Amino acid sequence: MADETEADDSALTAGDFHTIAQKQIMNAVFATLSESKMPWNLVAPFLEAAREVCAGDFLENGRISLHTMRAEGETWVEAEEAFLGIAVADRETGEEWLGETYWLSDIATAGATREDVEAVIAALERTIAKLRLWLETGEDSLRHPDESQDP
Repeated sequence: MADETEADDSALTAGDFHTIAQKQIMNAVFATLSESKMPWNLVAPFLEAAREVCAGDFLENGRISLHTMRAEGETWVEAEEAFLGIAVADRETGEEWLGETYWLSDIATAGATREDVEAVIAALERTIAKLRLWLETGEDSLRHPDESQDP
């Protein structure tokens, strides 16, 4: 049986490498845990420590952004639609360890009903109206009455 990477002659991107390396590391960890038969009370503290490190990286170096351009070879072209980018870098080294992108349509339709998608479209139309207002009147026009509340 041929390896998937042999079937595709194109070069691996950094994202491909990250995904492949992550899967290999996870498989190695699961195999090691399975073989060593470590009890959960020994594994749990490592998991908790890893969660705290990751949460700190998200809080200090996490970025969420909307994108409209995508790479095509060595140039940038307009994307088929807007997409969300999530990136997180290590607090100490600054090296990015997470970089994911998602089409907005995929987010809106994941596990959704027709009514859910219609509600998302209505909300996006309200967002577009607010953005148009911002373009017309300036930055302060988007301030919400209670800035302390998340959406």
